[in-house]
Amino acid sequence: MWSVLIIGLFLTMGFVNKQQSALHCNSLYVNVNQEGDLDFIDSNDIKQLLKDRGDSIIGQPKSTINIPELEKVLNSHADIANAEVSMSIDGEVKINVKQRKPVIRVINNNGDSYYLDEEGKLMPLSDKYTAKVLIANGNILEPFASLYKYSVADISKDSLLRAKSMLGELFAMANYINGDEFWRSQVHQIYINDEKDMEIVPMVGNQKIIFGDTTAMDEKFKKLLTFYQQGLNTTGWWDKYSTINLKFKNQIVCTKK
Repeated sequence: MWSVLIIGLFLTMGFVNKQQSALHCNSLYVNVNQEGDLDFIDSNDIKQLLKDRGDSIIGQPKSTINIPELEKVLNSHADIANAEVSMSIDGEVKINVKQRKPVIRVINNNGDSYYLDEEGKLMPLSDKYTAKVLIANGNILEPFASLYKYSVADISKDSLLRAKSMLGELFAMANYINGDEFWRSQVHQIYINDEKDMEIVPMVGNQKIIFGDTTAMDEKFKKLLTFYQQGLNTTGWWDKYSTINLKFKNQIVCTKK
């Protein structure tokens, strides 16, 4: 009796597996996060990418759809942070895609331009969409072509790269500014001068604000906010200073025009 039951079980499993193998994909569902106004890639782009590779998906036998390979292809795309592919028992393929999110656009001294995304990875520009993010320019040497495989974290671990790179400083500054509602609306550009000091370019006023590096960054921004609130706003001297220097501990040094 036990032998008959076991044989019957194997025959049933074999029949089910054969039926599953014979099933075809009957639908494709693609979901792309549109957080904020991100529009680097959409569901139609994903479907076209698969079509260009010859992956018809719909109508294709389930047994021939390579889920790990599809994920690998999608995750190698320059605009995709993460892609997950799954297939239901009834033949529906689901693709969930998270777009990469830039935090700052870098323009080096040769005019080469790229983003740093929220994970500190270099990201190329897109022909389809331009992100509205902070801009950094000036004395920045780092080219995209030789560093695109590195992240800010990778650069910080390499003493040779770290010594020559401003990307770690720019990434830290961008995250601070983007995380504060006031500074996010007040600062639109970071300029690296010849001394490798960061200068922040405000939306209001035409002063040169010399920030230095990210040492004591929170303290420097608090000093500048206090100066705005208790100094410039009360005296009305917005146009009387040409330079505001935050590099020095416990003080702000201003230069009159």
